[in-house]
Amino acid sequence: MLRIMLAIISVFCLASMTFAQFTFYLIDNFEGGNFLEGSKWWRFGDLTVKTLENQPVVGRDLIAESCGTYSLSLSGETNDWYVGGIGTDIGVDASEFSRFQIDISGNEEYHGKLIVEFFDDDNNNYTIEQDPQKNYMPIFDDKWVAEINIQGKGFTRTSIPFSAFKDVNPGVGDDIWNPDQKNGSGGLMKLQFVAISENQKGKVDFTIDNLLLTY
Repeated sequence: MLRIMLAIISVFCLASMTFAQFTFYLIDNFEGGNFLEGSKWWRFGDLTVKTLENQPVVGRDLIAESCGTYSLSLSGETNDWYVGGIGTDIGVDASEFSRFQIDISGNEEYHGKLIVEFFDDDNNNYTIEQDPQKNYMPIFDDKWVAEINIQGKGFTRTSIPFSAFKDVNPGVGDDIWNPDQKNGSGGLMKLQFVAISENQKGKVDFTIDNLLLTY
């Protein structure tokens, strides 16, 4: 009887572990402590990017505690709203997920917006072809965009449902959110962040951490 009970418990534990493996997909949490441009991430525009050691957590702040030792600092100046951005290749089947999640800590003086851009593969070749003559817009695939208003200091967790992302290139691709790896599609291929100043001539200064696809 004891062996049977132990076997049942083991099955439940294994099932729980298997389920936990698929509750989120970690894009990056920057715990490597070094932002290597040209390896996993690329940078564009005049954005300054570097890893930043997080300050010790004061009191009970579960979000700040989850940010670990390092986060990624994004800062820069602009004369016309746009500062710059970063991007990374993902190449994942995101059909089992419904949200994008990110932790952001802003600046008391400089706010602005963080534009989140996803690209899904619609011509089934594991590639996002882009036109450099048209601001690198996709030629055959969908581009999906959502905006986050950057708040003050202290990490704030933002969770955006995929249904809130807007297709900004209608008529290109199939105009359907379908980030699955079927029929030769690479699924959700690419993520980019674009930093926008609060004022036309202004600055941005914030950090990001814990980039996830989740339920």
